[in-house]
Amino acid sequence: MSAQRTQSYASHTHRPMLFSAAFVATIVAFAFFIQELLRFRGPLMYGLVSLTVAVMCVTLISRRYIVRLQDRIIRLEMQVRLARLGLQASYPRLTMRQLVALRFASDAEMAALVNRAISENLSSKQIKQAVTDWQADWHRT
Repeated sequence: MSAQRTQSYASHTHRPMLFSAAFVATIVAFAFFIQELLRFRGPLMYGLVSLTVAVMCVTLISRRYIVRLQDRIIRLEMQVRLARLGLQASYPRLTMRQLVALRFASDAEMAALVNRAISENLSSKQIKQAVTDWQADWHRT
């Protein structure tokens, strides 16, 4: 994404765009719904309720699918990366959260961090804080 910016533990948190089209549509539909609810109860109100609920459901479901797909990709990426580094035996003993955190570590520090994560049962936050050579990930969803 950006060669000029750097990423670290302090700046790595990804926040999806707050004002995505689905979010804006939900807010607009909800505003119309409230307006109509206060004015009168008619067929339009039920349509607006249905539209609001539908947009909210689509937004939540799509976000959940995106995160689950991203987790599957990270799991595969880390399985291949650990195998390439000769650490494939460690893969089944790592939790998904640990794998997600380990992806920010360089290859040089991966073995030590994997061993610590397993032996000390490190949390994802602890793993990320222990990374000394941060590998940026600008392509998250």
